[in-house]
Amino acid sequence: MKTLLLLLGFTICGLLLMDTITALASDLADLREEMNDIHSTEAEQAKVDRSALHSMIATAYCLDGTTATGTHTRRGIAASKREWFGKTVRVYWNDCGSPGALVGEYVVEDTGGRAIRNGSVIDIWMPTADECFQFGRRLVLVEVVD
Repeated sequence: MKTLLLLLGFTICGLLLMDTITALASDLADLREEMNDIHSTEAEQAKVDRSALHSMIATAYCLDGTTATGTHTRRGIAASKREWFGKTVRVYWNDCGSPGALVGEYVVEDTGGRAIRNGSVIDIWMPTADECFQFGRRLVLVEVVD
């Protein structure tokens, strides 16, 4: 009887240990994936041609309507200087003159006031005023992709 109970105890411990090992393996796989994402982001940022970066101020707007190019306002668009109309830009946080984290990619389809048209400001469209206020006004580096 003691042998049977001992064997049952070892079996239960083995099953519990197996579940723990499986959970740890899953956590390790998730951690590896996260580390690969971090390395990919760092490698992507290292590829940025710093001479092609434009130092600007980023603001946000939430007006619902038609852009200067005739499309409807939506996520993924920005207002900037006319030379960039129809072009895709990547916006990075300005990390002491180097590109920091990627804010996002936007298609320039709108204009705004004089500061936007002359190229010192990029205005990113967001759906709500709360998001715009939370985003605020920040220094960024902008790369024209195409």
